[in-house]
Amino acid sequence: MEHNPIVKYQEFINKAILIDQTPLLTDLLDRNILDQQGQIFNQLEYKGKLSDGDFWGTDEIVKKRIEEATQAIDDLTTEIENNSIVDCRRIGKAMEDQVADLRKLKEMKARKRSIYQWLLIPHWLGTELISMGEVVFRAYGCSWYGVTSLLEHHCSKDAVLLELIEEIDKSDNILN
Repeated sequence: MEHNPIVKYQEFINKAILIDQTPLLTDLLDRNILDQQGQIFNQLEYKGKLSDGDFWGTDEIVKKRIEEATQAIDDLTTEIENNSIVDCRRIGKAMEDQVADLRKLKEMKARKRSIYQWLLIPHWLGTELISMGEVVFRAYGCSWYGVTSLLEHHCSKDAVLLELIEEIDKSDNILN
């Protein structure tokens, strides 16, 4: 089997059979016809600056970061109680960063992501894209991938799909 990423990408696209249904879904969503029957995953995004740099995330990613920051604060509190004064200064700085990050995460405002194209995709691909933080709409047993970015987080839908192929390829190599 060929390990060329371009060949794998072409095989993947042929198997996934991505079908553009942007006009149909845009019309149906504008009329709220599908909203009662389906669910849009990862439609909201959060952006901001944290102590470790720029942050981008969906609802799930923000929730996970809040849990991590809360746990880190608890761990640092325990460490402060058990260490010397010299270590407390270093730990105090880390505590300030975590508390500031936690506050920023809780105060971040969500922004609805713009969808540039809706592609009909297989259910398994929808599940993978949801786990990557991509917008996926599911209704009536179908899944649609909402292409949200032309130049921001991912350069294009091709970049997202190539990243997914690389992840699947890595997991296949681990299993074999």
